[in-house]
Amino acid sequence: MVTTHGYNGQCNPVLEARHTATCGADLFCFDVRGFGLSRSACPVDPRGYILTGLTDPRTSILRGAVCDYVRAAEVAQRLGAGRGGVVFHGRSYGGALALLAQGLTSRAEYLAVALPTFGWLEGRRQLVTRGSGQEVNEHLARHPRLEAAATATLRYFDTVNIADRIACPTLIGVARRDDVVPAATVYAITNHMDPPPQIVELPVGHSTDEEERRWADFDARWTAAVAALGARESIAR
Repeated sequence: MVTTHGYNGQCNPVLEARHTATCGADLFCFDVRGFGLSRSACPVDPRGYILTGLTDPRTSILRGAVCDYVRAAEVAQRLGAGRGGVVFHGRSYGGALALLAQGLTSRAEYLAVALPTFGWLEGRRQLVTRGSGQEVNEHLARHPRLEAAATATLRYFDTVNIADRIACPTLIGVARRDDVVPAATVYAITNHMDPPPQIVELPVGHSTDEEERRWADFDARWTAAVAALGARESIAR
Protein backbone atom coordinates (compact mmCIF):
# COMPACT_ATOMS: atom_id res chain seq x y z
CA MET A 1 0.00 0.00 0.00
CA VAL A 2 1.37 3.38 -1.04
CA THR A 3 0.19 6.33 1.04
CA THR A 4 1.09 9.87 1.94
CA HIS A 5 -0.10 12.59 4.30
CA GLY A 6 -2.56 15.46 4.22
CA TYR A 7 -1.89 19.14 3.62
CA ASN A 8 0.71 20.63 5.99
CA GLY A 9 1.20 17.14 7.39
CA GLN A 10 3.75 14.37 7.63
CA CYS A 11 3.46 10.61 7.36
CA ASN A 12 2.96 8.63 10.55
CA PRO A 13 4.18 5.09 9.78
CA VAL A 14 2.96 3.76 13.12
CA LEU A 15 -0.59 4.97 12.51
CA GLU A 16 -0.65 3.75 8.91
CA ALA A 17 0.82 0.39 9.92
CA ARG A 18 -2.27 -0.28 12.04
CA HIS A 19 -4.27 -0.37 8.84
CA THR A 20 -1.83 -2.43 6.80
CA ALA A 21 -1.41 -4.92 9.64
CA THR A 22 -5.18 -5.39 9.59
CA CYS A 23 -5.25 -6.30 5.91
CA GLY A 24 -1.85 -8.00 5.61
CA ALA A 25 -0.38 -5.44 3.21
CA ASP A 26 3.13 -4.05 3.08
CA LEU A 27 3.33 -0.31 3.80
CA PHE A 28 5.19 2.29 1.74
CA CYS A 29 4.61 5.81 3.04
CA PHE A 30 6.50 8.95 2.12
CA ASP A 31 6.59 12.69 2.74
CA VAL A 32 5.85 14.82 -0.31
CA ARG A 33 8.42 17.46 -1.22
CA GLY A 34 8.12 20.49 1.02
CA PHE A 35 6.63 18.55 3.96
CA GLY A 36 8.01 16.48 6.83
CA LEU A 37 11.28 14.72 6.11
CA SER A 38 11.15 16.18 2.58
CA ARG A 39 10.76 19.76 3.81
CA SER A 40 14.20 20.78 2.58
CA ALA A 41 13.72 19.23 -0.86
CA CYS A 42 12.49 22.50 -2.34
CA PRO A 43 11.70 26.07 -1.24
CA VAL A 44 8.06 26.65 -0.29
CA ASP A 45 6.11 29.91 -0.33
CA PRO A 46 5.88 31.00 3.34
CA ARG A 47 2.35 32.33 2.76
CA GLY A 48 1.07 28.88 1.85
CA TYR A 49 2.43 25.70 0.33
CA ILE A 50 -0.03 25.67 -2.56
CA LEU A 51 1.03 29.19 -3.54
CA THR A 52 4.47 27.91 -4.54
CA GLY A 53 4.78 28.39 -8.30
CA LEU A 54 1.05 29.03 -8.50
CA THR A 55 1.01 31.03 -11.72
CA ASP A 56 2.24 28.27 -14.05
CA PRO A 57 1.53 24.51 -14.10
CA ARG A 58 5.18 23.93 -14.98
CA THR A 59 6.41 25.61 -11.80
CA SER A 60 3.57 24.67 -9.45
CA ILE A 61 4.67 22.58 -6.50
CA LEU A 62 1.68 20.35 -7.22
CA ARG A 63 3.44 19.12 -10.35
CA GLY A 64 6.35 17.87 -8.28
CA ALA A 65 4.05 16.45 -5.61
CA VAL A 66 2.20 14.30 -8.14
CA CYS A 67 5.56 13.14 -9.51
CA ASP A 68 6.60 12.21 -5.96
CA TYR A 69 3.56 9.94 -5.63
CA VAL A 70 4.21 8.35 -9.02
CA ARG A 71 7.87 7.70 -8.20
CA ALA A 72 6.99 6.36 -4.76
CA ALA A 73 4.62 3.89 -6.39
CA GLU A 74 7.33 2.79 -8.82
CA VAL A 75 9.79 2.18 -5.98
CA ALA A 76 7.18 0.37 -3.88
CA GLN A 77 6.32 -1.90 -6.78
CA ARG A 78 9.97 -2.78 -7.35
CA LEU A 79 10.52 -3.53 -3.67
CA GLY A 80 7.43 -5.73 -3.59
CA ALA A 81 7.95 -7.44 -6.93
CA GLY A 82 6.18 -10.79 -6.98
CA ARG A 83 4.30 -10.19 -3.74
CA GLY A 84 1.03 -8.86 -5.13
CA GLY A 85 -0.60 -5.74 -6.50
CA VAL A 86 -0.35 -2.10 -5.48
CA VAL A 87 -2.94 -0.11 -3.54
CA PHE A 88 -3.02 3.70 -3.56
CA HIS A 89 -4.29 5.38 -0.41
CA GLY A 90 -4.54 8.94 0.86
CA ARG A 91 -6.64 11.42 2.75
CA SER A 92 -7.43 14.98 1.69
CA TYR A 93 -4.30 16.31 -0.07
CA GLY A 94 -2.86 12.79 -0.08
CA GLY A 95 -6.10 11.51 -1.56
CA ALA A 96 -5.90 14.03 -4.40
CA LEU A 97 -2.33 12.96 -5.16
CA ALA A 98 -3.40 9.30 -5.16
CA LEU A 99 -6.16 10.07 -7.67
CA LEU A 100 -3.88 12.11 -9.91
CA ALA A 101 -1.14 9.46 -9.80
CA GLN A 102 -3.60 6.71 -10.68
CA GLY A 103 -5.10 8.76 -13.49
CA LEU A 104 -1.64 9.18 -14.97
CA THR A 105 -0.27 5.66 -14.46
CA SER A 106 -3.10 3.15 -13.85
CA ARG A 107 -0.58 1.41 -11.60
CA ALA A 108 -2.85 0.62 -8.65
CA GLU A 109 -5.22 -2.34 -8.50
CA TYR A 110 -7.30 -0.68 -5.79
CA LEU A 111 -7.76 2.92 -4.68
CA ALA A 112 -8.89 4.07 -1.22
CA VAL A 113 -9.13 7.84 -0.80
CA ALA A 114 -10.84 9.90 1.87
CA LEU A 115 -11.92 13.48 1.26
CA PRO A 116 -9.85 13.99 -1.90
CA THR A 117 -9.22 17.67 -2.54
CA PHE A 118 -8.72 19.83 -5.67
CA GLY A 119 -12.02 18.75 -7.24
CA TRP A 120 -14.28 21.25 -9.08
CA LEU A 121 -12.12 24.36 -8.81
CA GLU A 122 -14.92 26.87 -9.28
CA GLY A 123 -17.09 25.33 -6.58
CA ARG A 124 -14.15 24.86 -4.28
CA ARG A 125 -13.26 28.54 -4.48
CA GLN A 126 -16.80 29.40 -3.39
CA LEU A 127 -17.34 26.79 -0.69
CA VAL A 128 -14.11 26.45 1.30
CA THR A 129 -13.41 28.47 4.43
CA ARG A 130 -10.18 26.77 5.55
CA GLY A 131 -7.20 24.90 4.15
CA SER A 132 -5.35 25.29 0.88
CA GLY A 133 -8.43 26.60 -0.89
CA GLN A 134 -8.72 29.46 1.57
CA GLU A 135 -5.00 30.19 1.18
CA VAL A 136 -5.60 30.60 -2.54
CA ASN A 137 -8.66 32.79 -2.02
CA GLU A 138 -6.84 35.10 0.38
CA HIS A 139 -3.78 35.31 -1.87
CA LEU A 140 -5.79 36.21 -4.95
CA ALA A 141 -7.81 38.76 -3.00
CA ARG A 142 -4.50 40.49 -2.25
CA HIS A 143 -3.16 40.02 -5.79
CA PRO A 144 -6.12 40.05 -8.21
CA ARG A 145 -3.84 40.49 -11.23
CA LEU A 146 -2.72 36.87 -10.69
CA GLU A 147 -6.28 35.49 -10.90
CA ALA A 148 -6.19 34.29 -14.52
CA ALA A 149 -2.79 32.60 -14.30
CA ALA A 150 -3.52 30.97 -10.94
CA THR A 151 -6.90 29.73 -12.12
CA ALA A 152 -5.33 28.14 -15.20
CA THR A 153 -2.81 26.32 -12.99
CA LEU A 154 -5.40 25.06 -10.53
CA ARG A 155 -7.64 23.88 -13.37
CA TYR A 156 -4.69 21.90 -14.70
CA PHE A 157 -4.51 19.97 -11.41
CA ASP A 158 -8.28 19.70 -10.87
CA THR A 159 -8.90 16.08 -9.88
CA VAL A 160 -12.12 16.07 -11.89
CA ASN A 161 -9.97 16.10 -15.04
CA ILE A 162 -8.56 12.62 -14.44
CA ALA A 163 -11.63 11.01 -12.88
CA ASP A 164 -12.69 9.26 -16.09
CA ARG A 165 -9.25 7.63 -16.39
CA ILE A 166 -9.61 5.65 -13.17
CA ALA A 167 -10.85 2.17 -13.98
CA CYS A 168 -9.74 0.18 -10.92
CA PRO A 169 -12.06 -0.60 -7.98
CA THR A 170 -12.20 2.53 -5.84
CA LEU A 171 -13.54 3.50 -2.43
CA ILE A 172 -14.05 7.20 -1.76
CA GLY A 173 -14.96 8.80 1.54
CA VAL A 174 -16.94 12.04 1.65
CA ALA A 175 -18.18 14.17 4.56
CA ARG A 176 -21.54 15.90 4.54
CA ARG A 177 -20.03 18.77 6.55
CA ASP A 178 -16.49 19.77 5.68
CA ASP A 179 -15.23 23.33 5.19
CA VAL A 180 -11.86 22.20 3.80
CA VAL A 181 -13.06 19.62 1.24
CA PRO A 182 -16.78 20.31 0.74
CA ALA A 183 -18.92 17.33 -0.23
CA ALA A 184 -19.94 18.90 -3.55
CA THR A 185 -16.30 19.00 -4.67
CA VAL A 186 -15.86 15.30 -3.94
CA TYR A 187 -19.06 14.34 -5.72
CA ALA A 188 -17.86 16.35 -8.71
CA ILE A 189 -15.02 13.82 -8.91
CA THR A 190 -17.07 10.68 -8.33
CA ASN A 191 -19.72 11.76 -10.85
CA HIS A 192 -17.09 11.62 -13.59
CA MET A 193 -15.78 8.16 -12.68
CA ASP A 194 -16.72 5.13 -14.78
CA PRO A 195 -17.05 2.55 -13.37
CA PRO A 196 -18.51 4.48 -10.44
CA PRO A 197 -16.66 4.14 -7.14
CA GLN A 198 -18.05 2.85 -3.90
CA ILE A 199 -18.82 5.83 -1.68
CA VAL A 200 -18.83 6.05 2.09
CA GLU A 201 -20.64 9.20 3.25
CA LEU A 202 -19.97 10.28 6.82
CA PRO A 203 -21.18 13.23 8.91
CA VAL A 204 -18.04 15.37 9.23
CA GLY A 205 -14.51 15.79 7.95
CA HIS A 206 -11.51 17.96 8.84
CA SER A 207 -13.01 18.73 12.24
CA THR A 208 -12.63 18.02 15.94
CA ASP A 209 -16.21 16.76 16.18
CA GLU A 210 -16.76 13.50 18.05
CA GLU A 211 -18.30 12.02 14.92
CA GLU A 212 -14.87 12.01 13.28
CA ARG A 213 -14.52 8.59 14.91
CA ARG A 214 -17.00 7.32 12.33
CA TRP A 215 -14.12 7.36 9.81
CA ALA A 216 -13.20 4.02 11.35
CA ASP A 217 -16.05 2.66 9.20
CA PHE A 218 -14.27 3.88 6.08
CA ASP A 219 -11.00 2.31 7.21
CA ALA A 220 -12.75 -0.99 7.92
CA ARG A 221 -14.25 -1.02 4.41
CA TRP A 222 -11.01 -0.47 2.52
CA THR A 223 -8.86 -2.73 4.70
CA ALA A 224 -11.36 -5.55 4.18
CA ALA A 225 -11.24 -4.97 0.42
CA VAL A 226 -7.44 -4.99 0.40
CA ALA A 227 -7.36 -8.17 2.49
CA ALA A 228 -9.71 -9.85 0.01
CA LEU A 229 -7.55 -8.66 -2.89
CA GLY A 230 -4.48 -10.14 -1.23
CA ALA A 231 -6.25 -13.44 -0.62
CA ARG A 232 -7.26 -13.73 -4.27
CA GLU A 233 -3.72 -13.01 -5.43
CA SER A 234 -2.30 -15.61 -3.04
CA ILE A 235 -4.63 -18.25 -4.46
CA ALA A 236 -3.67 -17.25 -8.00
CA ARG A 237 0.02 -17.66 -7.19
